[in-house]
Amino acid sequence: MKGKVLWLVVLCAVAGGASGSRGGSSSRSSVTNSELQLLTEELLTLDNGLVQPSVSRQGKTTSRSDGDSASNPLIANVPRSTMNNPTVVLMQQLLDNYEPQVNRREDRTSAEQSEENSFLDAIMRAPLMARLETFLQQKGLITSGLRSTLKDIWFTLYKRGGRQPGSSGFEHVFVGELKGGKVSGFHNWLNFRHEEVDGDLNYKGYMKAIDLNGKGQIIKLRFDWLNEQKPVGSLFVGTTPELEMALYTLCFLAKPDSKCSVQLAGKKFKIQTWTASFGGKTVIGSAYPDI
Repeated sequence: MKGKVLWLVVLCAVAGGASGSRGGSSSRSSVTNSELQLLTEELLTLDNGLVQPSVSRQGKTTSRSDGDSASNPLIANVPRSTMNNPTVVLMQQLLDNYEPQVNRREDRTSAEQSEENSFLDAIMRAPLMARLETFLQQKGLITSGLRSTLKDIWFTLYKRGGRQPGSSGFEHVFVGELKGGKVSGFHNWLNFRHEEVDGDLNYKGYMKAIDLNGKGQIIKLRFDWLNEQKPVGSLFVGTTPELEMALYTLCFLAKPDSKCSVQLAGKKFKIQTWTASFGGKTVIGSAYPDI
């Protein structure tokens, strides 16, 4: 009998150790909703912000609608100062680095990797990233520097519906992909605007919106991209790339595979993240505002 008890104790200890090594769940559970809301408000305060684009939400729609409730583009005009913002410029350079079909291999040339590094270097100079790094280290959610964490979770290539590494967290969230005849991901307003200008995206109306008191907005919407449908999606509009990446990274590390409670400009909402695993790494599968 004593042998059986001892064996059960050992087995439980091994299981507990394995659980901790997989996810660090004890560290994640120590981050409260109140802490997340206070931090995200602080990140917004530290963010330099952008001069806001002109947005025309037009008619309301539903995910089941076949009609077009918006005859004009969503993003009508973006001020020159916003488009010349350093992180906006560097992010725009990344947009043509990706093959939309998830089952096609990404080549990821040395020039493209250099563009990734320049983008990461620029966003790490933002004051909000220093605050985020301190918080994540204090909570034990990262053991190395934030920049190397961002490189791993956002830019590691992995498989998503094919035999070839044809996806990454950055491509899925900030650029968008095509999978199974539908639009997958695509949660960034700068690429949304870019594709509208190029004539490759047709905005069809919105379901819900949250105004962030002159610092941006969140829109739940429907659109077609490259002749494929996105029946329902959501994105920030008018926010900096560094703020979006900070919010998504925080929620991915603190509340993975769940709805993460955040607050911006006094407005409470959720950010949903999903994890993906490839090559021994846990990386971003998806991240978006859930309103």
